[in-house]
Formats: sequence, structure tokens, C-alpha cells
Amino acid sequence: MALEEGARSCLLRCRHRLEEDIKPPYLMDHMISDGVMTVDEEERITTQPTRKDQAVSLVELLLMKDNRAYISFYNALIKEKYEDLAILLFPNLPRTLTDGQKNTSDGSLSYVQAVLSEGGVPQRPVVFVSRPELLNRVREKLYRLQKDPGWITVFGMAGSGKSVLAAEAVRDHRLIEDCFPGGIHWLSIGQVEKPDLLVKIQSLCFRLEQNLDSQSLSRPPNSLDEAKERLRFLMLRKYPRTLLILDDIWDSTVLKAFDIQCRLLLTTRNRSLTDSVSGAKYEVEVESGLDESKGLEILALYTKAKVQGLPEEARSIVRECKGSPLVVSLIGALLKEKPNRWRYYLCQLQQKQFKRIRKSSSYDYDALDQAMAASIEVLPDEHQDLYKDLTVIEKDVKIPAKVLSVLWDLEQEEVEDILEEFVNKSLLFVDNNSKPYLYYLHDLQLDFLRSVDNKMSVCTKRRCLCW
Repeated sequence: MALEEGARSCLLRCRHRLEEDIKPPYLMDHMISDGVMTVDEEERITTQPTRKDQAVSLVELLLMKDNRAYISFYNALIKEKYEDLAILLFPNLPRTLTDGQKNTSDGSLSYVQAVLSEGGVPQRPVVFVSRPELLNRVREKLYRLQKDPGWITVFGMAGSGKSVLAAEAVRDHRLIEDCFPGGIHWLSIGQVEKPDLLVKIQSLCFRLEQNLDSQSLSRPPNSLDEAKERLRFLMLRKYPRTLLILDDIWDSTVLKAFDIQCRLLLTTRNRSLTDSVSGAKYEVEVESGLDESKGLEILALYTKAKVQGLPEEARSIVRECKGSPLVVSLIGALLKEKPNRWRYYLCQLQQKQFKRIRKSSSYDYDALDQAMAASIEVLPDEHQDLYKDLTVIEKDVKIPAKVLSVLWDLEQEEVEDILEEFVNKSLLFVDNNSKPYLYYLHDLQLDFLRSVDNKMSVCTKRRCLCW
């Protein structure tokens, strides 16, 4: 199907702004994931000598594409923080397929892709492996929202694949038709300040109102309270069976803007966030652990090899990655470009050189140290210091709160409250089957803390030498 004339005209009107501002490589990653651009097309664009030439080439390609490509490009602008450019394209965003179009040659697949693309739901990463047990757990919780509103919290430590899992869970024709015929809308939140949160909700309201065939749009809400009421009206009166997915939530105050008795799924590192809101609540924990076969499958897909054809270092790399989808994907992306560096990257993992394992990817962070550090930085200062003391824990060892009470010189009840905070933020794990409870770190968390501690020790020694 050719690109709608309105969308084509909009691209022509806005092409100068697009060509001046966009960085095509980041946008094209999303479009390839959406299946609207081929690797050959990407290579033709990236071989252009300058960023401006690449942008010109990308816009020219879009003009020859269809509605799905336009929608994918729009969503890529949103994800890469080009909201000002996305707003220019939004008025001519092609509509979702109608019921009569669902039974095209692509069948339900085209319908699902159109619904999710219009709602800004990310498509599968270029390299994707299924996690069926977790997927079924999330979908089972989503079906509980079929009749009544509520909250589903998908939580886990940094890099465990929460966002990919959430997007994959709604990629199901029957689920959409049975539970969310009003659509599914994705909002990436992150560590956001109030003014930026207002902009995000304004954009969501604008998107929802565009689909109502109204003669004129309402003015944007001017405050978070007004935005909450506008969203409440739209969700309850116009989109009563719609799912909102709030990705990467850090602060419970953010959720209060969405506490409007609708259907929500959120991804977070902090399982306790929904304590501050009303309604039915369900949880799915994403334990950070791909098994060895899944890890090898990811490396094979990145390097375009068969699992049995991977070098001997591959299994060691997967073991050193401790099952983290983020780390395996970072290593795979690096090996895709440097296929002769299997032993080098294995050594970097063994030596805990996390900063050297860095690559732009479909994850929010380009390196493990960024993801780990972001989790710790949201703790109160005094609790950050206590958390760093957990380097005393040995690998594969679980300890009771009483041990840390001695180490920290605090009452055991206070220690238990602090440890509960760490557990809720996916910075620590607890064995609830033991009495008293036993606490332990994921291997990657312990490795990261020790690498930070070693760097601090080196810096201290250098200062002493200077004196």
C-alpha cells in the first residue's frame, strides 16, 4: 500500500527540518526492527559521506515507502527524543487498519503490527530470543485486566529484559481483540522531571484525540493536574478498553498522574511503586537469567553463525555474562563488528572491565556500568554507602540481616527495613523460604560493586602518594 497523500505532503513540507536535525543511524535501527527497512537500504544510506547526506537519503527513501514506514519513522523519532520533529509528523499519521482490513494477505499479523505501531510499542529487537515461560506469565496477568482496570508491574534488575518482554507480551492478536480493542499505547518515562512528564502526557492526549475524528483539538493541558483529568476523561469515556504501558518507571509520584482507574502495565526496577496508587495490582518478576542455550542463541544470531559453529570462548562468555540479556546483547553487537575478538571480550568480562564493553543497542544503556550505577544513584546518600558495603558478601553465599547489623552497627529492625528497600529496587535478592530471611547479590551486582571499590582504593592510594 502506497504512502497516504497527506503523509507524503507532510514529509515534503518538513523535509528541511528533518534533514537538518536527525541522525539517521539511530532511527534506522528502530525501522529495521519494525521490518520496514532492509539492511541493504541502511547500508546505502550510511555510506553517504556526511550526516546531512544520510538524512537527505533517508527522507527520500521514506517518500517511496508505505504507511507502516511513516509510522515506524514517527515512533523512532519519539524513542530517540526528537519529540519536536515527531509533533510535525503527527497530524498526518496514518490511521490503524479498520476491521475490514484485518483479513488481508498478512492476516492478523498486519493488524497487530498496525495497532502496536500506532501506539508507539517498540517492535522486536533485530536480535530476539523468546522467553515463553515469562511471556505466558505476563499475558496471564494481562487477561486479568479484561473486565476490570488495574496495574501490572513487570520488575527486575538492570538489563534483565523487562521492556522487551512487555512489548512482546502484547504482540498477540487474540489478546488485543479480547482485552484491549481500544488499542495499546506505550509511553517511555525514565528518570523524568515534572515539566518533561507533562510534555509526555500532553503528547499522549494529543495522540488519543487525533483518533476521535473531532473537528478541532483541545488546547494542551497546562499542568499535571489538568493533564491527569484530560487523560482520565479520554481513557474512561473514549478509550475504556485500552492498555497504557509505562516503560522504565523510577518514581512513585509519576504513577499518581496515571492513577485514573484504567488498565496499565509498567516496567520498573522497583517492585513497590504501586503501593502509592489504588486499584487491583499484579506482579511479574523478571529474574535476570537467560540459560546457556538462550545466551548462545543470541551470540549466534548476532554473528550469523550456527550455535554448534561458535568458537569455544562462546560458552565461557555466556557464563561470564551471568545470564544478563543486556550484557549478552552488548557482547554480541561488538562481535558482529569485530568477529575475531572472542578471546578479547572474554578477557574483558573476566577482568570486570565493564566500561570497555560498550555498544549502542536496543537497551536503554550502552554499557553495564551505566545501568548498574543508575540503580544505585537513586538511593539516599547514606544508603548508597551501606549498599557498597555488601562487597563483604561472597558469591553464592546468602546472609541474614543479623550479620549486616553487626557490620553497619545498626539495630536489626532498621537493617531489615534498609534491605527491604534494596530488594524492592532489584538491587538485592531475598530467600523468603528461609527463617530468618537470607539475602544475596546477583553475581553481576557483586562484580560491579567490587570493580567500583577497587577503583576507589586505587584513587585513595594515588592521593596518598601525592601527599
